[in-house]
Amino acid sequence: MNAQAIDKIVFEVDISKMIELLAAQIYPSPLALLRENIQNSFDAILQRLHAGDIFEPLIDVTITPQEITITDNGKGMSVAELRNNFWKAGSSSKNTPEAQAAGVVGTFGIGAMANFGIASSLSVETESIQTRERTVCSAEKAKLSVTEECITFQSLEPAGQFGTTIRASIARGSEVDVHGATEYIREFVKYLRFPVRVNGVIVSLSDMSSAVPSFAQAWKSSGGGISFGHGVTGDFELEVAGTGETRIALSNVTVDSVPVEGRVILRENAGSIMTYRNAFGLATAAVASRYNFGGVADFLFFKPTAGREALTTGSVAMLQRILGPLDEFVSLELAKRPEANQNANFIAWVHAHRRYELCGFMRARIEPGDSETLDNLKKRSLIKPLLVYAGNDQSIINLGSDEQPMVILARQTARRDCEYQYLTQFCSIEEISNEPKVLSVVPESEYSLSESALAFRLSTIVSSDYFVSTDIRFGELSHGLPVLVQDKLKPVQIVLQRSSPSLQMMKRVYEKEYGAFEHMVKDFVRNIIFPKISSLVPSATRQGAEAFLNTIQRNREVFEYEYDDVESLTKVWNDYIDGKITQPQAAARVNAMAKRSRQVIDAAAAGPIAEVVPDVIENEQVIPGERGNLDAQPPIERLDIETPRKLLTIGAREPALRGYRCFLALTERIRDERGDFFLQPHRTSIVWGGQKALFIFEHHSGDFGLYYEIQTMLPVSTVSGGGAVETCTIVMKNRIFIPIPTHLESSFVPESGEKKRLDVRCELLYIDRK
Repeated sequence: MNAQAIDKIVFEVDISKMIELLAAQIYPSPLALLRENIQNSFDAILQRLHAGDIFEPLIDVTITPQEITITDNGKGMSVAELRNNFWKAGSSSKNTPEAQAAGVVGTFGIGAMANFGIASSLSVETESIQTRERTVCSAEKAKLSVTEECITFQSLEPAGQFGTTIRASIARGSEVDVHGATEYIREFVKYLRFPVRVNGVIVSLSDMSSAVPSFAQAWKSSGGGISFGHGVTGDFELEVAGTGETRIALSNVTVDSVPVEGRVILRENAGSIMTYRNAFGLATAAVASRYNFGGVADFLFFKPTAGREALTTGSVAMLQRILGPLDEFVSLELAKRPEANQNANFIAWVHAHRRYELCGFMRARIEPGDSETLDNLKKRSLIKPLLVYAGNDQSIINLGSDEQPMVILARQTARRDCEYQYLTQFCSIEEISNEPKVLSVVPESEYSLSESALAFRLSTIVSSDYFVSTDIRFGELSHGLPVLVQDKLKPVQIVLQRSSPSLQMMKRVYEKEYGAFEHMVKDFVRNIIFPKISSLVPSATRQGAEAFLNTIQRNREVFEYEYDDVESLTKVWNDYIDGKITQPQAAARVNAMAKRSRQVIDAAAAGPIAEVVPDVIENEQVIPGERGNLDAQPPIERLDIETPRKLLTIGAREPALRGYRCFLALTERIRDERGDFFLQPHRTSIVWGGQKALFIFEHHSGDFGLYYEIQTMLPVSTVSGGGAVETCTIVMKNRIFIPIPTHLESSFVPESGEKKRLDVRCELLYIDRK
């Protein structure tokens, strides 16, 4: 038998598709070419200015749906720079001491790639101030090749007009929304100190101070060379409104005696921080702050990730180090003024740090009378001890007299604690007892079957979930309380009001719908019992928190791509060009990188919460905990239920779950690596801005937390904002869901036929507490 001839064919590569794939992984926004090219223009201008040239900087942008043109009068590019840097992915001409001294933003060398996300062709006309060469070069996406010459070069007579013009023809189907593109540009150039024109309209030259609105000042203080702690010094200007709200600006900052060029302007409760480098917009960031500071920060140490939509981990860590001491600094300044009394964040900070000596200007209610500062009450107590009452029984309150008025402690937890601790530590007082009592306890021999089962199940849940050994009893309580914890007894005794509606409901469920009993008891413990025993939970202490932290110290999940990740992408690209790997292998590697940070949600991945967790809304109605509570709370646990859904929704006609109607699943990798964190009680803060929503989950010990950042394809909201919200995490067998505020739902809930692409990262967040 004659052997058949073996045919061979050439392995063909659609290089334009390869570049499009790589570009899509790095740049989440189709408008990335605008940011990338304008940033290159900005860098070119900075370098020309740094070289000492005298000229009027200008960036001129023209946008139509089919074409984008960007012109600058920066230093221009030589033929060598065009060949070796601009048209060569992974190579940058700005990794030099001179460029870094000029304060350039970009150093990745992948800018040309961004254009081919939506461009069908690209042309560059440039004249170099260094070589005086004037060059025109161009390429078409469909003809890109690694085996054939596909980029044309043509030399022109120098015109003495230095700079660069980029023209990108937009591919059919990717037409540009001119208004949206203009606003996109405005966000990152509006504070540049020279003109940037878009279709003839200047969108720069704004004053960065205006980014953080001021207010009618009650007082203002400032200082230079002030130590804020942790090796950070600087000049500050602090403004305080009559409401106690604060606004602070820092400049001339040093860290460990090393000057840090830049400034920051923050306002209380603003949530997110927009970051800049040399006034060029980078990304939204957030730092841990009891005051929920947000605003703008412009520092040369900021480095963006390759896609420009996030800061590197090191940048965020340095920002946290600079801003971390501000909570204490602002608190110490506020403590000197009567406006401290109206600042809830000041009171929360004092409460969390037990700095009760700072409460002198806080005011406490007195009867008869109105209110007085704690400092004045301290002086009065030197003459005669103060009567102090923590209850609301009017017959007791009426015992106060002009000769000996009674101090009535506030109802709000943090304020009440501050008042009580200041009075007990610095004043002479006589406490009037308002301690709730157990009026009677039912003998265990008189328990019904359902009561015995309920007591046993409550005890085991408290023990297994919160590691607190308890003795559960039923009885009658004073003050109309549903539960009373006697923590001086060992084991801790928890007495439940036998006649309470919640207990009656659980007993009926046990007798008639046993399948729902476990979930209802779990929810009762979470809503009713946990708030009473939270301080007894071992992980609430520093030692317990450190022990728990050791169990979740695992590798982080990456968001976008930081520098090392870009080098990996470039290596894939170079390995392919060099013939070391095949095109399918290269594509597979790139896709593998993308999978570790991407989540795609379509209509099939979303579903009603009533179908997935049918009893959760009903139980919240039957066993209502304190609403609007921003303290650490346990999750809603349904560990026996699993679901393929990635998004849970609640219809407009159904009751919302703690004010939320949308819940997003964490990525599977985060669930596997950090899922244990969410079984612990935690606080939740959410801030948003641009295309990002940032979740900060703070462990109930207050010593650490998780930073979960979500990047969307489109802006999540027209305005930035955020702050502390009520925790409402749902933990299931194979999913962990976090709440999405109502006004952000449209960024996460897909329409029919639509896919929502989300890029995420999650990192441990350490919170410095004294």
